[in-house]
Amino acid sequence: MRAIAIAGQKGGAGKTTLAVHLAVTAQASGLRVGVIDADPQGSASAWASARPAEASPLTVAALTGGDVRRGLEAARADGLDLVVVDTPPHASAATASALPGVDLVLLPVRPSVLDLAALPAALALVDAAQVPALLVLSAVPARCAEEPEVRRALAEAGRVVAETTIHDRADFRRALATGRAVAETAPGSPAAREIRGLWRELAGYLHLPLEETP
Repeated sequence: MRAIAIAGQKGGAGKTTLAVHLAVTAQASGLRVGVIDADPQGSASAWASARPAEASPLTVAALTGGDVRRGLEAARADGLDLVVVDTPPHASAATASALPGVDLVLLPVRPSVLDLAALPAALALVDAAQVPALLVLSAVPARCAEEPEVRRALAEAGRVVAETTIHDRADFRRALATGRAVAETAPGSPAAREIRGLWRELAGYLHLPLEETP
């Protein structure tokens, strides 16, 4: 089993959006997937509650603190292939407790001065847990002139940055409001293509089998 945590210091970078969309995409590729909602705001759990009956079932368990580690152990015992952990939207003890036991931490970052200023606190938690980190530019506005500069600065700082950029798109918000993912509501959209691209990168990092979806 592989496990990834979606973490970050600032809200608004699309943490829960990435968590549930990657989980749905991984499941569509043939993997057995679960989500742990470790965020007290419960956004992933609310999304799961709104999921329609005709959609593919996806288990979302609300767990916090030390329960996250026990949840990962239970998922491994149940034979899951992948668990996605949605952590609290700030660098805290609750976030730190969710990191041990995962194979990779995905850190969504908006290309803004405030997000970059908050990034070192999140990276410190990841480094302390000795877990590899993959940064992804997320919730990026259309025609963002700062994106290349931010991407270059992160790479020069010695951090691994995903090639895929996730843009701020209305399709994400529409899908989330109905308990679904863009692969289900708008499979041919740019939003769906971006998620598939990011999933291909993650599958490579995690050495998971990749079954291409249309």
